[in-house]
Amino acid sequence: MELIGGRWRGAIMASLCGSPKRFVELKSDLHPITSRVLTKELRYLEQNKLIIVEYGNGAKNAVCYAHSEHGKSCAPVILQLREWAVKHRKLMLETLRTEH
Repeated sequence: MELIGGRWRGAIMASLCGSPKRFVELKSDLHPITSRVLTKELRYLEQNKLIIVEYGNGAKNAVCYAHSEHGKSCAPVILQLREWAVKHRKLMLETLRTEH
């Protein structure tokens, strides 16, 4: 849990489950994360071999972030946790509505 725990690491890993993303796409997905924090967390995940940085060689020379092979192995767990969180949030919102 230390590797993907905290406010942003799990969210970054979940955001990358669909496909590789550029920095601005991740930042948009994870609003209100700051550029500084996103950079720090991406470096941490890369150092721990959960993501890789892909450098494009096209005209835009785009940099994308993606799960490493090791990071892909935790994708099912992350997706299941995200699914649980959505259900939990829905339950909590319904509970709050009925209490007030």
